[in-house]
Amino acid sequence: MIQLDKVARAAITGTTLMTAFSYAVSHHQRKQFREPELLNKLLDRLPGDQSIPTKSPAGWLVHYGVGMLFTTAYDQLWQRNLGKPTLTNGLLLGTISGLVGIGGWMLTFRLHPHPPKTDYTGHYKQLLIAHMIFGMGAALGYNKRKKLP
Repeated sequence: MIQLDKVARAAITGTTLMTAFSYAVSHHQRKQFREPELLNKLLDRLPGDQSIPTKSPAGWLVHYGVGMLFTTAYDQLWQRNLGKPTLTNGLLLGTISGLVGIGGWMLTFRLHPHPPKTDYTGHYKQLLIAHMIFGMGAALGYNKRKKLP
């Protein structure tokens, strides 16, 4: 059974840390690696009359939703005693998730009718590291216990 409170806490922690890293790298390198904004550009450039601003919440919802999917998978592994939610295992799962994420972004950019221009190689490199941070953050969030007053 999915432990929704732990999964949500892990997803929020991991996705927030990952996104902060991506925003910092984007700022430092002056490149567009910010996942929610890239997702909004992809949505905006789909055929149709929709207009999705770069700062729309849609990209954030998709981004955190994918974080929930990854942490749900982590939860199932951890509940089946296929590893424990440690920083080391979080790093390992984050690395695997990063490779899956890179594959997903590559496929999305390849299949999209009008993908945004970005430094794809740089994006994929930072994405792998961002997912490593995600995995460790997810493990931390999963383990965090709520303190009662």
